[in-house]
Amino acid sequence: MDSDRFQAMVARLEADSAAAPRAYKLKVAALALLGFGILALLLGTVGLGILLLVALTAAVVLSGGAALLLLLKLGKLLLVIAVPMFYLVKHGVQALFVRVPPPAGEPLARAQAPALFAALDDMRRRLKGPPVHRVLVIDEVNAAVVQRPAFGLVGFARNHLLLGLPLLESLPPDEALAVVAHEYGHLAGSHGRFGAWIYRLRHSWGTIQGFSGQMQGWLAALVRPLVRWYAPYFNAYTFVLARANEYEADAASADLVGAAAASRALKRVNLVAPQYQRFVGRAFERVGDDAQPPADLGRRWAEQAVRPAEAGDAQRWLADALDREGDVADTHPVLRLRLAALAAAAGAAADPQALPPPAEGPSAAEAWLAPVLPELRRRFESAWAERVAAGWAERHAQIRNDRERLAALRALPALDGEQRFERLRLQTALEVEVDQREAWAAFNAAQPDHAAALFFEGAERLYHDDEGGVALLERAMALDADFIKPACDRLHAWWVKQQRQADAERVAERWRARDAWEQQRARELHELDVRHALVAADEATCEAVRLRLNGPALRHVARVYLARRVLPSDTAARSYVLGVTLTWWGRLLSRERQVVGRLAAIEWPLHLFVCTLGGSYAKLRKPLRALADSRLV
Repeated sequence: MDSDRFQAMVARLEADSAAAPRAYKLKVAALALLGFGILALLLGTVGLGILLLVALTAAVVLSGGAALLLLLKLGKLLLVIAVPMFYLVKHGVQALFVRVPPPAGEPLARAQAPALFAALDDMRRRLKGPPVHRVLVIDEVNAAVVQRPAFGLVGFARNHLLLGLPLLESLPPDEALAVVAHEYGHLAGSHGRFGAWIYRLRHSWGTIQGFSGQMQGWLAALVRPLVRWYAPYFNAYTFVLARANEYEADAASADLVGAAAASRALKRVNLVAPQYQRFVGRAFERVGDDAQPPADLGRRWAEQAVRPAEAGDAQRWLADALDREGDVADTHPVLRLRLAALAAAAGAAADPQALPPPAEGPSAAEAWLAPVLPELRRRFESAWAERVAAGWAERHAQIRNDRERLAALRALPALDGEQRFERLRLQTALEVEVDQREAWAAFNAAQPDHAAALFFEGAERLYHDDEGGVALLERAMALDADFIKPACDRLHAWWVKQQRQADAERVAERWRARDAWEQQRARELHELDVRHALVAADEATCEAVRLRLNGPALRHVARVYLARRVLPSDTAARSYVLGVTLTWWGRLLSRERQVVGRLAAIEWPLHLFVCTLGGSYAKLRKPLRALADSRLV
């Protein structure tokens, strides 16, 4: 189900829920029971396979070998029944008991942070919720409660609390506790047992969808289509309840720390995120001069986090957050509505655009994690520096090369058109303090249809508060659609700065339309849709693919077909499908995954999908066979 259909369904279901909330909950409960039926089918199928294998073994033992002699005489029957049943049981048990990795982070013991655990104990007592089994500190501006079953789809769920150190450095303890209480409130059932159950069930089905992709053979053919059909409907129906539950989780947070602190926390989190993003971005601005990333990023942030952002920036960030919608998977209502609900529940008037006051006293990190705070900072600083070291070194070398290239271009006695463009581009990137408008204007006067040069001149003019850049960016977009998103980014910032919201929304809509097209194209490129048309690949492509097919890769393969996919969003895109059929022995041994893995591991010179022409891709068999010269092997 695509995002547009999902959003339309959610809008319809929200109206149904508002008109008859009790009846709507009954529908959701019935849909949840249907999901348990699908799980029962999975478990029952595996259980039946186990019973049949046990019965077959018992028959052989109790008959004194007569049954084994009969099966040996009917050897093919043994292969047809016992071997597939063995793999059915094997794959089913593997899917049920695959361990989901727990969330990553630095674990905290009670003795390391007694103040934090005392606050969590009080929160659990007052909200009457389940225990938090594990507390992890992460290097993100985030906090979350994550549930993971102990053994794949079965076993007791364990609750993991994730606390982002950069976030704790930025919030006072009461606001940090408000953030944690919101997440914990879902598990505690602050919106009723049914709501908490649905909340946990939504996360469980996310795990089940991941497991369905690991199933193989008969089990996959049986269960995966059911999960793919069921999951979108379950997500849409429960999305409506989950969004309503967000308000109730906010209410639980307010019950714990007060509505004022809960409101301040909501606002401050939306200010800290862009502030931290800009802070890290400014650290990367040193990449041209420093050969290595800074080793004290965490300590620098701790010093800056206690200072509020400039009022103009903070006001702009808050205004942007108040009405910002999440994606189709985000159940959180917009910030403005959440603040209004908290104010209404407290019986107080509140200005959503009012900035939270500067935080006073120690941060939550200092109050809760004092004994281990220096060590946590050191570990995260070291891990961050190690994580970005390769990219930092590569970018540092690139800037050094760009500076050398710019010097070489300036030393040339005469430049052609592309060399002039390259020199101007490098000057603009490396010498930000220099006004390059006249140089770009001279270049574009000589080459008026150079889309990239028009873009750079337009961006440079807007950077210097010159409205003449608007027309230049519009022309660059008209000449080359690849400039739509970067040009709209700059135009949107310009119109917002000029307080012309209608123009800002116009370019934002154009950006969204282009982004939707790019996402659709990316989805079509990276998802093999059997409904898309196929055309014959040219002879050169066929030969390039044929040369890379060797004996070991073709083990258990009977036939290989190649065709070019026709993407609805971009019919000129070059994407191909390599469809294979297996020998009868390969099918019997369920070698589909191994065959696809071997073929996919080949270094192909083109964008290529490899699939077996069975199961969900069986519909490709007929069109591939119908194409002339599509059969390679």
